[in-house]
Amino acid sequence: MALSDYRSRLFLIAPDDPQPAFADQLSAALSGGDVACVLLTPSHDAALNKALVQQGQDAGAAVLIADDTPAAGRLGADGVHLSQAKAMDDATLAKWQDGGSIVGTAGINTRHLALDTGERGFDYLFFGRTDREQEPETHPKTTALATWWAEVMAVPCVAFSGTSSAAFEALAHAGVEFIAVRDEVWTATDPAEAVRTLNSALDRIAQLRMEAAA
Repeated sequence: MALSDYRSRLFLIAPDDPQPAFADQLSAALSGGDVACVLLTPSHDAALNKALVQQGQDAGAAVLIADDTPAAGRLGADGVHLSQAKAMDDATLAKWQDGGSIVGTAGINTRHLALDTGERGFDYLFFGRTDREQEPETHPKTTALATWWAEVMAVPCVAFSGTSSAAFEALAHAGVEFIAVRDEVWTATDPAEAVRTLNSALDRIAQLRMEAAA
């Protein structure tokens, strides 16, 4: 197996209702290294939304729109992120995916619900709640569900990390495919350096995991 098989990737959550100045922050963050995905909640500024989507895509990141499927199509985003799986029926899910779009879902707080949701064919399952203020530690339920899922299931998962480096690294050691971050990037003095630091940790942990598996 290659090193990339042992490496988690960043799933970057944009602030709610981004303002024009956020374009500079996003540009800086994306310059800091590998970002797999940017999750965007559109603002009322259509031109800004379009520019943010283009910024992410130009940097090689998939850009997903939170809950607003019409906006995802209108903005040319790579897909949609649902707060609840029930917000999209199976026929609509298949139609989006047949068109090449990514559809992931959150709102999962039990193993039973995770299994039921995973069987529907979503591209990823998201563990954690973005409507809560971030704490230094990852929520215990998020850690437990994401660790279990990453160990036994092929469908990728995203886990919303706590803001501490220890919390972030614990998810990487657990083999979670994508680690969602927010405040630790946007409240940093230099978003580029914040992303570089996170990627450096992911590189180091991937190497350790690969060596342990050898």
